[in-house]
Amino acid sequence: MSDPKLPPKDVEKYASEFLASNLKWAQRMNQAFPQYFPNSSAKQEPKILWVGCSDSRVQESDATTSLPGNVFVHRNIANQFHLDDDNALSVLAYALAELGAQHVVIVGHRHCGGAISAMNEAARAPEPGKAKLQLTPSYSPLGRNVLHSSHITDKQDETPRDPKEALSRWLVPLVGHIRQLALPKQEEVALDVIIEENVKVQVNNLTKLDSFIKKSAKARPVWVHGWVYDFSTGFVKDLEITQVLG
Repeated sequence: MSDPKLPPKDVEKYASEFLASNLKWAQRMNQAFPQYFPNSSAKQEPKILWVGCSDSRVQESDATTSLPGNVFVHRNIANQFHLDDDNALSVLAYALAELGAQHVVIVGHRHCGGAISAMNEAARAPEPGKAKLQLTPSYSPLGRNVLHSSHITDKQDETPRDPKEALSRWLVPLVGHIRQLALPKQEEVALDVIIEENVKVQVNNLTKLDSFIKKSAKARPVWVHGWVYDFSTGFVKDLEITQVLG
């Protein structure tokens, strides 16, 4: 009898099938375009930093027909740009200072799972007796403390945290913003509003980093845009909230 804990055989083969597909793709590309990989490995000169969601259905290279080296990418759940997130800040600094990017694009998308989670969390009151999420000060490049989410329990230990709590902590700022919005009653329409508002908030966060961006970009102007990708059409909507920084 097979062990029920083991994945089905077809699932086990996913990784090896990916590697086999890579081999075929690399061979095909080398035959059709002999300079494709040598040119890609030589250098990258992206003019755009794409800050998007981790959703597997949003592929910036496909949506913009970009070649390798054209777009520098940072992804996370619900395309957030937290001012205390060293991951995002280091990507921003590297893109501007080392690669010479001059456009930063915050890209949300329709039917965003992270936005749905935040919307559901915003609609309900915290359950009594559970560990609390609260805002505490932390370092930011603004030269002062900013608020971020932290996990508060009665007893601190080395026990791994609940994965659901990790997502909740990450979405705390978005949940707080949603609770301030006057949303339409139709859930799908409300979600679209949240997705666009979320992009606007992240663009606004970047505008607070004007000095940081100016230093990173070495006084070059940097354009910050807000877009939303629609799965059902393939089109990208420009929210027309572009800011020029630096």
